[in-house]
Amino acid sequence: MTTHTGREPSRTPAFRHTNQYIREVVHHPEPPPPISARFFYASPLAIDDPLSPLPPPAAGGYRNAPRPFSAYDNTALDKAWNELRRNILRYHEEKGEKPIYEEDEYPRDSSAVTQRNPVESSRNANRGFEWDSDGGRSLKEQSRTHHIQETGNAEEGEGPIGRLDTSEAAVNIDTSTVTGTPFIRAPSRTNISDTFRTTAASRPPVLGNDSYNWDDSTDETRGSSVGDLSAARRVEDAEAAGLSAKIPVGVSRLHEVLMPHLRMEPIYWPPLADVSDVIRGTWFYKETMLPVEVNVANMLEAGYVALKPWTETWNDELDSAVAVGALGEMKIMHRLWPDYTRKKQNSRPSTPMRTSGRNRSASMLDDLDSPEKQRERSLEEAENLVDISTGPNGQDNKAAGKSSYGRDGQKRTYASAGIVYSNAEEAHILNPKLQPSSYYGRRPLANYIRKGHKIGVHVVRGFDQRTWDKLNPPKNDSTTAKAEEGVSTSQSGAPLKRRQRSDPTIARSNGPKVTDLVLVIHGIGQKLSERVESYHFTYAMNALRREFNVELGTPAVKSHLRKDMGGLMLLPVNWRNKLSFEEGGYRDDTEDAAANRFSLKDITPNTLPSVRGIVSDVMLDIPYYLSHHQPKMIAAVIQEANRIYRLWCKNNPGFEHYGRVHLIAHSLGSVMAVDILSNQPTYADAFLIHSTEPTAPLNHFLFDTKTLFLCGSPAGFFLLLKKASLRPRRGREKPGSDPTTTSSPNIAGERGDYGCVAVDNIFNIVNPYDPVAYHINAAVDADYAAALRPAWIPSANTSWGIFRLFGSSSSSAVPASKAAAAARISSSSSTQPVRLPSSVELETHNFTREELAEKRAFLLNDHGQIDYYLRY
Repeated sequence: MTTHTGREPSRTPAFRHTNQYIREVVHHPEPPPPISARFFYASPLAIDDPLSPLPPPAAGGYRNAPRPFSAYDNTALDKAWNELRRNILRYHEEKGEKPIYEEDEYPRDSSAVTQRNPVESSRNANRGFEWDSDGGRSLKEQSRTHHIQETGNAEEGEGPIGRLDTSEAAVNIDTSTVTGTPFIRAPSRTNISDTFRTTAASRPPVLGNDSYNWDDSTDETRGSSVGDLSAARRVEDAEAAGLSAKIPVGVSRLHEVLMPHLRMEPIYWPPLADVSDVIRGTWFYKETMLPVEVNVANMLEAGYVALKPWTETWNDELDSAVAVGALGEMKIMHRLWPDYTRKKQNSRPSTPMRTSGRNRSASMLDDLDSPEKQRERSLEEAENLVDISTGPNGQDNKAAGKSSYGRDGQKRTYASAGIVYSNAEEAHILNPKLQPSSYYGRRPLANYIRKGHKIGVHVVRGFDQRTWDKLNPPKNDSTTAKAEEGVSTSQSGAPLKRRQRSDPTIARSNGPKVTDLVLVIHGIGQKLSERVESYHFTYAMNALRREFNVELGTPAVKSHLRKDMGGLMLLPVNWRNKLSFEEGGYRDDTEDAAANRFSLKDITPNTLPSVRGIVSDVMLDIPYYLSHHQPKMIAAVIQEANRIYRLWCKNNPGFEHYGRVHLIAHSLGSVMAVDILSNQPTYADAFLIHSTEPTAPLNHFLFDTKTLFLCGSPAGFFLLLKKASLRPRRGREKPGSDPTTTSSPNIAGERGDYGCVAVDNIFNIVNPYDPVAYHINAAVDADYAAALRPAWIPSANTSWGIFRLFGSSSSSAVPASKAAAAARISSSSSTQPVRLPSSVELETHNFTREELAEKRAFLLNDHGQIDYYLRY
C-alpha cells in the first residue's frame, strides 16, 4: 500500500492524529473549574412572564437585549447541549476522528494556538510565533513542524514543546526591582517575538490619553462575522450524525429551542417576532450580566485555560507582577487575539511554484492574507483547546450561538484588546490606551484592579443569578400575582408535579395542567398582515392569553369554575397564511389557445393603490368564500386546527381522553366554523389522532367541540340566506338531558344539515355597535327569541352582576355611561309592565311549539339562550 507521494508510511496521518488527540485528552493536566453557563434568547416576547404579550416588531431594525431562560429551562438546555456534544464527539470517534487532511495537502494552522500542545502554545499565544510579511509563520518553522509530524519525534534534546533556545529567550528586565519571585513563563518552542523583546527604552506608539470607555476606533473588526463558520460546522456535524434536539421552554411551553442550530421557535403557530437566536453564554459583562460576544468569550476561555488563573501559581505571578512594576504587568497581560499582519503586495511577479508536496503549503499561504481568516483559524483552535481541557465526557465550556447584541447594544470583537485575569472568576478587557506600559508607566493591575477601581471592560466567568435579579428585579404587583396563579402549561414530556416543585415560574399556579384547550379561528383581513406584521392575529391572541391568565387568578372567577377544571390554554388557528388566491377570477377549463385567462391584477386599476390594497387584503375574503374557493378555505381551517391538536396531544399524552376543546371564531371564521361543525361527526374518532396510515384529507375536526363562541359573527345572516335553522345534533348526549329529547326529529337534526352543529354549547357574543354582528336566537325560534330578555356578559367584578348568567337574581350596579346602552336595547322589555295571559288565551294557545323551541334552545346552550351582549 502506497500513498500518492510514493512513500510507504508505517502509520497513516489519521492514525497518528487520533493517537495524538487521545494522548492530549487522557494526559491533560487539571481541568478548569466548571462554568455556570446560561442560555439567552433575543425575542421581544418574555416567554417566562405570564403577563407578557408579543409586541409588534419595532421599526428601524431595533435589536432586543437578550433575556435569560429560567433556571429550570437552563438546566434542561444545558443538559441537552452537553449530551449532544458528547454524541457528536462519539460520532467523530467512530468515523475516525475529525476531518483529517493529508499533511502535503493542507498547511499547518497559522494561529497562535497549536494542536500538538495547545495548552502551552496558547499560554504563549501572543509571544510564541514570528509572523512573516505574508501573515503566516515562516516556512522554516512550517518545515520543522512537518519534520516532527512525519517522524513522530522532535530533534534531540527536545521535549513535548521542542528545544528551548535560552540565548534567544532572554528578556531585558531591570533586575533592581525584581523581588526574586519567578513569574516569567517559559518561552515557546520558537523564537520570542519582538513584542516581548522590547526594552524599557524603546518608545511605543503614541495612543493618546487613557480612557475608561472602550474606544470603538481601536476595534477594526467590529461587526465581523468571524465564528459563523464554526457554528455552521457544528450544525453540519450534527446533521451528518443525525443528531438534534428540541427542548420546550417558557412558562407555558409554547416555544422550543432547536439544537444544534440554537434557535427558538414557536411550537403551535407560524414563526413571527418570537423567533430568536439562542446564545449559550459562558463569560458575562459584570455591569449588566449580559453574555459576552460568543467569539470573544471563547477566546477568553482559551486564555483562561492556558494561564490557569484558578491556581495559586497564578496568584503568585500577579503578586510578582505588581512588585516588579509596569514591565511585570506587561508580562502577565494576555493578548485576546494574536497579532496579524496583512500580506504585502509584491510588484514583481513571483516564480510559479509547484502545487504538489510541501511546496503546496507555501502556495496556500495566500489564503491567510486576511486577518479575518487568520482570526477564524485562531478561534477554531481556541475552541479545540477548550474542548480538550474538559475532555470528551466533561462539561462544554465553550460559548455558542450567534451574537447580535453586545455590552451596550453594539457587537464587538475587541481586536486589539489585552486581558488581565484578576482572579479565578474575573477578567478585565483593556484597549491599547489602558494596557500596561513601561514607557508610560501604566499599571492597571496595581493602580486600578487591585484597588477596586473601574478600568476597561469588566467581565466574569459564569452567570450570577443574584446579580441579575438585583439588576432586573421581578414584578410583585397584584396583577402579576393573579397571572402567576392563573397560568397553565403544556406538559411537553416533563411531569407537571415535579416541575412545579422545581420551577418557580409555575410554583404558584392553581391549575398548571391544561384540561381545556381553546382554538381561535380568525376572520377576514389576515392577508394584510403579510405587509403589516403588527396586524397579525397571533399578536392579539398572545394578548388575550395574557388576560385569560389574569382572570383565571381572580377569586370571583375561580369560584365559578368547575371542580375538575385545571388550566386553560388558548392557541391561534392561522388558516389564511397558507392560502393564495392570486389566480383571482375566471379560468376556462378548455385547452383552446384562444381561451380567455385573466387575474385579479389584470382587472385592478392603478388608481388609489393604498385603498385598493386594503380592500384586496381585507374585504375580498368574503367574496372568495362565496365563490368556488369556499372548499379550499374550509379545508385550510380544518387542516390547521387538526395540526395544532395533533401537536398538543403529542406534547400532552392522554389529553384526547381527559381534555376538552373549545372554539372561538371571529367574523368570517364563525361562518366557517358553523359550516364545519354542521358536517362534523356527532362524536369524533379518537384513534385518528395517532393514525400513521396515509389517508385522504379530513373534512372534519379530529376533536369534539364542547363549546363554540361566535364573536362579531354574521352567522345568523348566512343561516337566513340558506333558509336554515340552528338545531342541536341528534344522538349527542348532554349531562342532564333526556335521551328521548335528543333523538326527537322535531328537536334535533342530522349531520350534513346546515346549522345542525355538533357541540354542547353555543355562545354568540354581540357588540351592540358592531355592524357585522347578527343575532342567532331567532335562528332557533323567532317567537321564543322575542320573549327572551337580553343577556349580558358577566364581569369579573361582582358588582357588575357576575351571577346573572348562572341563575342568580341579585341585581347589579352598572355605571350610568354603560347602563345607557343597555337601557336602549332592553327598554322594551324592562320598562313595560308584564301582562298575564287571559284564560281564553291559555285555552287556545298552542304550547307545543314553544316547548319544542325551549328544549332546542337548552340543548344548544345550558342557559336557554345564545346571544350575549358586551356592556358599554
